[in-house]
Amino acid sequence: MLLCKFCNKECKNDNSLRNHERLCKNNSNRQISSFENLSVIKHKNCQYCDKNITIGNIKRHEDSCFLNPLNLKKCVVCQNPIRNFKSSKGTCSHSCSNKHFKDLRNKPEKYKQYSTICWKNHKKECIVCGENKIVSVHHYNENHNDNSPENLIPLCPTHHQYIHSRYRNEIIDIVEKYKEKFTRL
Repeated sequence: MLLCKFCNKECKNDNSLRNHERLCKNNSNRQISSFENLSVIKHKNCQYCDKNITIGNIKRHEDSCFLNPLNLKKCVVCQNPIRNFKSSKGTCSHSCSNKHFKDLRNKPEKYKQYSTICWKNHKKECIVCGENKIVSVHHYNENHNDNSPENLIPLCPTHHQYIHSRYRNEIIDIVEKYKEKFTRL
């Protein structure tokens, strides 16, 4: 084995020793690799979160950084600032989340979750195949703001995909008959 004259590292052959000594950190005359040179020049820390970002992306990151005071969002329930808005869905804590998303008793019908409205008015089973374990809700007119019971159609995930694909014509007659029957009741 051959030893580096700067750090005493063992090298297997003359070629690897020569390459190591050329780049050895203890060598005062060493050549700085292009990779080392780029990493020193091309990165900067975000002024808000201290994350190391490339210079080309630093402005975009700082503009959208969740710790940027201009980007602080307020909780929809208590109006406190939300620090981690990416995972919060608009609330600052579990307590506020429960108040906002789970407490449906005091909300008017139009603000309740559409699945709750659907299961109050429809049987929880696919109208095409009768699946009752996993059932999703389809908005008939494709307007997700219209949560009226006449617009909500219970379908299994497979038939829900059919409705939104080129296979729509295979089940659309069943869906339309169900909707007509439901609106007559």
